[in-house]
Amino acid sequence: MSTLTRRLASGAAILALSAALGMATVGPAAADTNPTPGLSSQEQQLLKSDTPKTVEIDPATGQILSVEKGSTVRPAISNHNICNTGDGCYYSGRIPYAHQGFYGSAGTFTGNWPYRSGWFTGNYTARACWTAACSQAALPPNTTATFSGALVTGTSFRIY
Repeated sequence: MSTLTRRLASGAAILALSAALGMATVGPAAADTNPTPGLSSQEQQLLKSDTPKTVEIDPATGQILSVEKGSTVRPAISNHNICNTGDGCYYSGRIPYAHQGFYGSAGTFTGNWPYRSGWFTGNYTARACWTAACSQAALPPNTTATFSGALVTGTSFRIY
């Protein structure tokens, strides 16, 4: 076999190997262009959006099985019937109703707390809601809000 024939054979082998490797590289990239087979068009639009969502993934294959609006991650905000130093607090305006303390990380805790006279943000930026309304803005840490002497039924407390 001549030198030219060997070089051509070697070049062809390298070209074939390069093509095969290139195909292997293109394969997954092509698969990534449609990573959501089986999802409805609404689910695909939601997946591509900035809207908060929860995605269910098959643990064996990594395939996306469903997309739902909203989050199922539970916030780490907690509540107890005492207001410790640093807690956000929904103040009781009537005995024997207890103050309601809120602590932890960002999230909303909902409940039904009658006879609230006001609230305190504690170490947090926080917002409170009651049956008639919510604070129009989240208030910064160490802020006390009152209801001008009225008593309300608290419905939620949010830590940001």
